[in-house]
Amino acid sequence: MNIRQAALFALLLLVVIGTGWFLDKQSVNRLPASVSETGPDSFVEDINLAVMDEQGQLKYRLKAEHMTHFPNEDLLRLTGPDIDVMHTDGTAWRIIAERGEAATAGDRIWLLGAVDIRRPGSATNGAIHVLTRDLLVKPEEDMAETDKAATITGNRYEINALGMKAYFRTGTLELLSRVKGTIDGAG
Repeated sequence: MNIRQAALFALLLLVVIGTGWFLDKQSVNRLPASVSETGPDSFVEDINLAVMDEQGQLKYRLKAEHMTHFPNEDLLRLTGPDIDVMHTDGTAWRIIAERGEAATAGDRIWLLGAVDIRRPGSATNGAIHVLTRDLLVKPEEDMAETDKAATITGNRYEINALGMKAYFRTGTLELLSRVKGTIDGAG
């Protein structure tokens, strides 16, 4: 092998080594994009989630137009949440909101914006309709609460209050302050 052939061989060897090194560096830069540290990692359209108790009985059902999971906050964001909280007699409190957020564990659901609550009538309780805002639902405790204004209407009455707690198990409402109402139109 003469000097010219040895120089050409050395040059080719350097080109091959250089190309390998270059391609290796390019593949490191082309790793798949990772999930944002602050953004969502998944979403679901038209969710219909049924949550059961330890005996396998339906505890509540959560429907939403859209749900997005934010792992960094351990939070689910909901668009158009619609919740049916089951009562032992088979009736359900229906709660609809503009939007909501839920802890991933499902023990807290914050219904944000306008909230519409309906409890059907039963043999012991008449039907009621509640309009309020920003309701915290605690499914494990069978209750919900707000510190916002609430308007409660029934067959023969309308009551306004500031702050309210709803107890799903007993079917009762606790009005916290500034309670005013009318029965059959009388103030």
